Amino acid sequence: MNPFNAITFAALCGPLAQPAAMAQDFIVQPAPIMARSISGSPSLDDYARSVEEGRKALAKLTNAMDDYYIRLVETDSDAARAYVLESGIETTEACELFLRAFEEDIKKTFSSGDLPDFIATELRAYWRHIAKARSSATRLNDFSKGLMHNAIEYHSETDLLAVKELATLTTAKMKLLKLH
Repeated sequence: MNPFNAITFAALCGPLAQPAAMAQDFIVQPAPIMARSISGSPSLDDYARSVEEGRKALAKLTNAMDDYYIRLVETDSDAARAYVLESGIETTEACELFLRAFEEDIKKTFSSGDLPDFIATELRAYWRHIAKARSSATRLNDFSKGLMHNAIEYHSETDLLAVKELATLTTAKMKLLKLH
């Protein structure tokens, strides 16, 4: 069964999105809003804690996807294909789409210029963690989708020794050129 399932993903979405939601509280408003002034200004300690929880959730998410990917790569292609068909690819596709949209939203938030510099810097670092998780999800999905297609073999009568000789000749000529 797919160790990266919908329940795991749903459990991680809350802590994952919390730092972005809290960063919105630091946006400087042109005039104080009455409800906000009663509740007080946002706490930097709470924000730092939420960023750390988000990073832990992202690390857990990235590790789960990387472990699943490694498990698929280490098995032969027929077994991996059966494994992906049995466990489904919908959750990992949803995860990739969520992370891609979340990554763009975070980027817009810290690029807007409305945040204080120290919050924008922390959010930018957090964005890199999101990008890494999204990259793992994309790699896993690309590999899983690739398993569903049979490889196409092309037969050729190319002389491999002639290709090797051409590569050697080209390398020798490139060494003679003054490119810098």
